[in-house]
Amino acid sequence: MDKRKILLSLVALGTLAGSLALAFSMFGTGARSVYAGTPGVSVKDFYLPAGQEPWGTTFDRSGNVWVAIPGCDPAPTCSSGTPPGKIAEYNPSTSSWIATYQLPSGFAQALFVAVDGQGNLWFPMPMSNSIGMLNPNSNTFRQWAVPTSGAGPWDVAIDRNGKVWFTEHFTNQIGEFDPSSQTFKEFATPAGNSQPYGIVVDGSNNIWFTENNSSVAMIGEYTTGGVLNEYKIRNSSAGGLTPHLIAVDPTGNIWWSEGWVGMIGELNVKQAQAGTNPGVTEYAYPATCGSCGGTHASGISVDSNGLVWFTDALQSIFGSFPDSGSGSFSVYQTPTQNSHPHDGLNVDNQNRIWFTEEFANKLAVATQTNVPPPTPTVGTSPTTTPTKTSSPTVTPSATMSPTPSPSPGVTLAQDSFQRANQNGWGKASDGLTWGGDAGNTSVFSIKSNTGQLSNGNNNYSAVLGPKATNAEVVFSGSMSSFNNTNMGAVLRWTDGNNWYKAYIDGSNLVLQKKVNGSASILKSVPFAASAGTSYTLRFSILGSTLSVKAWKSGTTEPANWMATATDGTFATGFCGLRMLDQSGTTVTITSFQALAQ
Repeated sequence: MDKRKILLSLVALGTLAGSLALAFSMFGTGARSVYAGTPGVSVKDFYLPAGQEPWGTTFDRSGNVWVAIPGCDPAPTCSSGTPPGKIAEYNPSTSSWIATYQLPSGFAQALFVAVDGQGNLWFPMPMSNSIGMLNPNSNTFRQWAVPTSGAGPWDVAIDRNGKVWFTEHFTNQIGEFDPSSQTFKEFATPAGNSQPYGIVVDGSNNIWFTENNSSVAMIGEYTTGGVLNEYKIRNSSAGGLTPHLIAVDPTGNIWWSEGWVGMIGELNVKQAQAGTNPGVTEYAYPATCGSCGGTHASGISVDSNGLVWFTDALQSIFGSFPDSGSGSFSVYQTPTQNSHPHDGLNVDNQNRIWFTEEFANKLAVATQTNVPPPTPTVGTSPTTTPTKTSSPTVTPSATMSPTPSPSPGVTLAQDSFQRANQNGWGKASDGLTWGGDAGNTSVFSIKSNTGQLSNGNNNYSAVLGPKATNAEVVFSGSMSSFNNTNMGAVLRWTDGNNWYKAYIDGSNLVLQKKVNGSASILKSVPFAASAGTSYTLRFSILGSTLSVKAWKSGTTEPANWMATATDGTFATGFCGLRMLDQSGTTVTITSFQALAQ
């Protein structure tokens, strides 16, 4: 962890002009200059509504951005006299702050935040050695003391079963908190004084974390089978190599920021061997300021297109690199000079890059305006950068797992239906092709920039995107008649005879499953819906928990789920829609999105 030991006046001497961004070949064979205002990335920032020194960020189901505001710069702790911190919520759709939550007396400062499946916000507080929770719906706080004294709970992640995982930065442990039983479990790393820092959950529910001590400098994994593995970044120790935050790319490989050495690292999971470093590659990014006191890679996140985004706090830059391991770094100046973008970088489901500017007391967002897909560099051998580990098996590989599990928050599929009139639904706005009945049944069509299904006499499925385990679908649509008809979403769909479905039928909101052609109702609650009126429905499966809510489109989304059920019949499948249509009835769909959880 870096500390505010470098005078800002010294940093200012080396800062480049406001919006200048440099893009360098990863192999050091050339350089060119671009500007943040030109096509590629546009970036802006805005002041916090209250408090100072923002840190971690996360997103809720509505796409709002939550920011931890500790009001201090831990080095490694804050003064005992520092007041409890704040947490703020920002709405990107209205470009405004929604609310600021003051942590109560008896609480400490939140550095990182994560949202669970019920919309609760979780945050470790290292200065009080406790885990906190905010329920935004009731505006209430709770906290639980971590069993190990002085553990320093640091970063946080929520697994597929709703359990809260955190690193214990002042000890050599990671922790798990079960909100259902309100009990803790702690797991020590084999390496002593490992100082765990960042933590993330992969698509298979394995827990990955960084070991931040430069004399250790390893990546940890706690598997679903209860095994704790450690992977070396380098076979020999290197001063300044302090892995910070950690992320999972769309192929399931692990990425992390490397602190003072000015690099980001990757672990190819298929090549990994516990106790050593096959599968590890490090990539050195260009430093734009020679008088800024060095480099410090901090935040890291991956977008759905496979670009790995990172921040450098000392250089006041953010940038990207293709997760294929081949291509170019693009590096951009933060909108405010000397702003110290630290651990607060995250990419939302629209591939916008959000990061906090700690010393400027701002939240920044970068929007990709015309970024081309990563292009491999061909016919060039590495020279001095990127620096790689000495293992002979660390050549970057773009090989994907046969069935990669997407990271939480990644958009799996989406369709705005904005295209020419046609028979069938064809290719969605995201470039994927609709499957199920939508690809071969004449009742499906595109008309007036909507997806329609009309004059059928059966149940029909439309699926889009890859298979997923934990996912949610949100769509908006209407029916011209609710008379032995319904419209809904499906998850873990295998075929027309095997799926989970959530739907409205004019009178009820229903959770249903169909197994080998036999359908059964899991939960039904009253929900009055009118013909010709657009409704939005959100259907989620997390582990074995199915949840649904519905509301009139254009009105505020309900805060709580309206119906939930538990079932473990299906483990994975496709996301989509399923409608019961009758002759003379038209179903009109205006938007569809599937997200990994």
